[in-house]
Amino acid sequence: NAKKVQISPDVDLDALARSPRADGYSGADCAALLREAGLAVLRDNALSRRRLVPSTGGDTNEATKNDTKIVLQITNDHFNYAFDHVMPSVSKKDQARYDRVRDRMASARSRGTISDEQKPESGKAVGSPSPKT
Repeated sequence: NAKKVQISPDVDLDALARSPRADGYSGADCAALLREAGLAVLRDNALSRRRLVPSTGGDTNEATKNDTKIVLQITNDHFNYAFDHVMPSVSKKDQARYDRVRDRMASARSRGTISDEQKPESGKAVGSPSPKT
């Protein structure tokens, strides 16, 4: 019996990622969140064998334990459990700093120029031609 954990179709990952509960979670924290939700599915399955479904291709009345496929799905409840057990690692101070850097980079990209902070000490922009003598 191969066991594979899937995300339930009613789980909206975009909504989870944009929810206030996800504030402060890094990429690694999100991976831990998914792993914890997956472990919650396995725990629930071990406690309540309710998710047994007969495998395809056979009469359900003749299905035996060896002919069944265990369907494991991460639900919103599992993600809620994971949010309660996996703490975010990005502080509000660090998040504000990342937001400022992101905004500065977006602003510089839209202007197509280099800000004063990125100019070399000589005052010339990086890549500008040297004065002709």
